[in-house]
Amino acid sequence: MLSRFKQLYKKYTGGNIRPEEFKEMHCSLESVSDDNLWTAMLESADDAPVTPMPQEMKNEVKRNLRRSVISQRIKSYARYAAAVIALIFITSAVILGINAPHATSSMQEFTASIPAGSRTNLTLPDGTRVQLNAASELTFGWDTKGERVAHLCGEAFFDVAKDPDHAFRVIVSDVEIEVHGTSFNVNAYDNKNISVALVNGKVSLCGSGLRGNAYIMQPGEKAVYNNEDRSFSISRAEMNVETGWTRGNLVFKHKKLSEVIAMVERRYGVEIEMQCDSLSDDTLTGKFGNEDITDVLSSLSNMYKFKYTIKKNHITIY
Repeated sequence: MLSRFKQLYKKYTGGNIRPEEFKEMHCSLESVSDDNLWTAMLESADDAPVTPMPQEMKNEVKRNLRRSVISQRIKSYARYAAAVIALIFITSAVILGINAPHATSSMQEFTASIPAGSRTNLTLPDGTRVQLNAASELTFGWDTKGERVAHLCGEAFFDVAKDPDHAFRVIVSDVEIEVHGTSFNVNAYDNKNISVALVNGKVSLCGSGLRGNAYIMQPGEKAVYNNEDRSFSISRAEMNVETGWTRGNLVFKHKKLSEVIAMVERRYGVEIEMQCDSLSDDTLTGKFGNEDITDVLSSLSNMYKFKYTIKKNHITIY
């Protein structure tokens, strides 16, 4: 099974895998052990027939592996395996310009799925740099005519490559963000609210969610669209809060404890059961950097006087 997987992956990186083989490769992931999977992926990356995996990406694989070993008592090792699989698949597509099997004749596309407990940096085929946060999925499509479209679920920071002749579009639910060369953050974890924070450049927001109107954002602004009542608001963005995650920080301001707990779950790849309903709506402001999950829980416990237990990646607060 392992040798077959390596054979299929080599064909994938070579750009000559058939759709049925691509499907077989994905199905085989379920039956390949994590240890063998790491080995197969790294070996396949080393002997890629066109361009080898960049050293920076190899270092990222190693960093993820070290993190999983250090935190394995509360995190699922398989989550990191899945993250690196996505990372390698995406890197191969970007470096080699491979057609994904589900792409149409005019549009090529791939999907990056990052599980909770991990995040990654991507460089898209057009040169756009993307930081993809935990528990997020990005599908990017491009064609020879310059069309560039990204669909996002979760959160991402985009540094869009400039192309005066072709806009870059990000579609989230029924909101469309159109840019030419811009840096901005999109948070779409919450099915109710979609937020866009513009660092520099200009973006236009449009789509059926905005009742046919378009809004041109200015640097430093934050736009929030409510998916339920279709309301739309603009305010000044606090970039240290909006983009803190891109620097490895967990930043929250006037957030309900229940919302902070959800952020902790995504960041550390854990499941948290709150049995203190009376605390859920209490608001707090703060920041965590490189703290371990136990340090985060200890800090919150000291503040709210709750207790907690940890069993593998499941945490109970009571």
